[in-house]
Amino acid sequence: MKKFWFVAFLAVVFLGSCNSTTRKLEGRWKVASVKTEFGKTKLPPEVIAHIVAEQKKMSFRIMNDSVLVLILNNNTQEARWEIDKNNDIHYYFSSQPHVLNLLGKWNGSEIVSDTKTPLGHLVVIYEKK
Repeated sequence: MKKFWFVAFLAVVFLGSCNSTTRKLEGRWKVASVKTEFGKTKLPPEVIAHIVAEQKKMSFRIMNDSVLVLILNNNTQEARWEIDKNNDIHYYFSSQPHVLNLLGKWNGSEIVSDTKTPLGHLVVIYEKK
């Protein structure tokens, strides 16, 4: 009987350690910083300020190992998420399960979204709050 409880204990410890990254990601995430590099596009400072302000409105909550709630201007949208072996976090909506969107890369303490657009380069860093 002691062997059974010992094996059961090891199984619980093993299963708990498998989801350690997921557990670290659970919670509310908000924008900590936004960096822009628009180079030669010569955007007016007001437009750049607007782009940064819009990015800062975005937040999300990772509920568990599969559910993510995106939050923008008090509107919410539930999505599914997954993390791959490169620590890239992707999300998708139930209505479009084959369309994966890249949320960002988990670096151990932050989620970094690095996006190249026709206007230039945008880096958004999310921190857990």
